[in-house]
Amino acid sequence: MKYKYIINPSYESLTDFVEKVPQKFDREGMLIHDSYNTVRIFKVDGDQIVVKRFRRTRRIPKRFAYTFVRPSRAKRAYNNALKLKELNISTPEPIACIEEYHFGLFRQGYTVYAYCGDSDARILRDEPEGHDDLINAVAHFLVNMHEKGFFHGDTNLSNFLYRKDKTSPTGYHITTIGITHSLFVENPSREDCIRNLMRLTHIRPTLKKIIGRYAELRGWNAEWAISLAIQKLDAFEKNIEMKKKNKK
Repeated sequence: MKYKYIINPSYESLTDFVEKVPQKFDREGMLIHDSYNTVRIFKVDGDQIVVKRFRRTRRIPKRFAYTFVRPSRAKRAYNNALKLKELNISTPEPIACIEEYHFGLFRQGYTVYAYCGDSDARILRDEPEGHDDLINAVAHFLVNMHEKGFFHGDTNLSNFLYRKDKTSPTGYHITTIGITHSLFVENPSREDCIRNLMRLTHIRPTLKKIIGRYAELRGWNAEWAISLAIQKLDAFEKNIEMKKKNKK
């Protein structure tokens, strides 16, 4: 087994911890997510560190690709976080990327972040009424994100964290996570922007509010933007339903 490490120069003091992550991961830390990928929180010298372990890559063609052709998911997540920092788009501080190789081919990756304990914006899905200020803050964040060419690869509300912040013009500080499959796009069209936002939530009233405010901030026709978002979401859901039926 061989490991490759990329450590953010700002966090060289954590080198010893990072190099032991693969051995520690299943035995230590607090499990906070265990599904397609696994996430644990570790305490290191009084600080909380988040480690995300991506699902093991088993197929040889994909292992070959991640070794010789394109970055692994772990490396993409790390590099995307660095890019967001350059763009002044809030995301947890990237600490390190770890890649595990077996018989010369990539097999599994880890990304290490500074912990962010803010709540996620699913409250807008579960309790859509009475949160206009937060909807406004999220919409501002999404506008800034798109104007800087960042297209989140998984724009559901659970990937946007918030906390109250009196120094912010919106009254909230918004942070984004789950950025592995994101893209950086030059001069995206209006349609592309709305399409990128259609899966913020499947709860139509909430989606309409967020898309409407987003369009207003961009000087676009809100009715057009809402209609397009709902149209795209309807088509997406119909496609998912058809795939489920075909599997039966």
